[in-house]
Amino acid sequence: MTELSQNRRKIIKATGSAFFASGLSAIPLRGYAADPVNIGALYPVTGSMAQIGTGCVAAAKLAVSMINDAGGIKSLGGAKLNLIISDVQSDTTVTRTETDRLITSNKLSAIHGCYASALTLIACEVAERAKVPLITGSSSDMLNKGGRSYTFTPFARASQFAQTQLQMSKLASDKPKVAVIFENTAFGTATSNGVKELAASEGVEIVMFEPYSAGFTDAAPLLNKVKASGANTLFSLSYLNDLILIVRSIRQMGLNIAVNAGSGGFVMPDFYKNVGKLAEGLQGVTHWNHDISAESQKCNEEFKKITGEFLFEYGGGLIAQTYMLADALERCASRDPQKVREALSTLDVSSGYAAMAPGGRVKFGPDGKNIYGRPVGVQWQNGDLASIYPKDFAKASVMKT
Repeated sequence: MTELSQNRRKIIKATGSAFFASGLSAIPLRGYAADPVNIGALYPVTGSMAQIGTGCVAAAKLAVSMINDAGGIKSLGGAKLNLIISDVQSDTTVTRTETDRLITSNKLSAIHGCYASALTLIACEVAERAKVPLITGSSSDMLNKGGRSYTFTPFARASQFAQTQLQMSKLASDKPKVAVIFENTAFGTATSNGVKELAASEGVEIVMFEPYSAGFTDAAPLLNKVKASGANTLFSLSYLNDLILIVRSIRQMGLNIAVNAGSGGFVMPDFYKNVGKLAEGLQGVTHWNHDISAESQKCNEEFKKITGEFLFEYGGGLIAQTYMLADALERCASRDPQKVREALSTLDVSSGYAAMAPGGRVKFGPDGKNIYGRPVGVQWQNGDLASIYPKDFAKASVMKT
C-alpha cells in the first residue's frame, strides 16, 4: 500500500464510529493552514439508511483527503477543505433541523447530501433560504423545479433513469411487457411516474403499476400480482432492504422474469453480499459506476483499500461533486457561499475528477441540472457491477440470463 493510501486510511479510520456518535463534527486538520474551507455534509449515519450513509461519509472523506493532499485550494493560499458532517438519522424531520443547525452553527461555503431524495428535497429548501449552495447526487426531478437557484444536480434525473430502463427492457425481449413495482417515496414515485409517461413512446407495454409501502416484510402478495399480470420484465424501484426481500422471493417462488431494478439499493455492494449469485445477470441503471473512466477506476481502488468494497454509485458521484466544488472555489477564490454558487453556475468541465460522470462532461443549466447528465445501464457480472448500456458507455458485453 502506498504512503498516500495509508494516510487516507488513517484519516478515515480515525473518524470512525466515535465520529458518527458525535452527531456534528469535523475532520481534524492539525498542521493545516488556518481558515479552512468548510463543506457541510448531510448523511444518514444512523437509522434505516445508516449503512449507506456511512459509505457516503467514507467517500466524502476520501475526496477531501485527495484534494487536500494535492495542495488544497490554491487560489485561497492552499486552504484545506474541512468536512463537517451532520447526521440526518434517515428522518425527514431531523433532516430539516440538522440542515438548519449545520448552516447556522458553521461558516459554510457549500453543502452536499443527503442520498435519499426525500431527505434532499427538504435539505435543499433550507439551503435555498439560507443562500448556501447544495450539490447532490439525489435523482428526483423535483430538485430542479420551483425556481431553485442554489441546488445543483450533476448527474442523471429520475425521468432519465426511467427512459434508460425502458430502453434496456428490449435487451431481454423484443416485446417488453413490464410490471412496475415501486416504493411510495420520492425516489420510487418519481422514477415510476417517468416510466409510465415514457413507456408508449419507447414501445413498451406496462401491464402492472403498483406502489408498496417501503420497509414491507412479505413480498409474496405483490409478486403474485406480478405473476398474474403476464409481465416478462419486472422493474423494482426499491432501496436496499426491500430489494433484497423482493429478489429472494422471486427465486423462492420460481418466478421466471427478467429484472431491472433501477438504482437505489440495487447498485450497493451489500445487495450482492445479501443475495449472492441470485444477483448475477440482473440489470439496473445508475448515475455513476466505478468503471466509467480512468479517474473513476483510480477512486475505486483507493476506496477498496479503505473499505474493502467497490466504490458504489452515490459514493463515486460524491467524490466527483467534491471536485466540482473545488473547481468552483479555485475559480471564485472565495469562501463566500454566494460567490461559490455563482462559480458553480458557470462550471464547465470535461476532464479530471470533476468530470467523472457518464458522458464525461458537467455543465449546469439555469435550473441547476447538468445539461450533459446521462445514466448508465449496469449488470451484475461475477460479483461486480459492469456498465453495459448504452453502447458508447459499455465496458462489458451483456450477460444473457
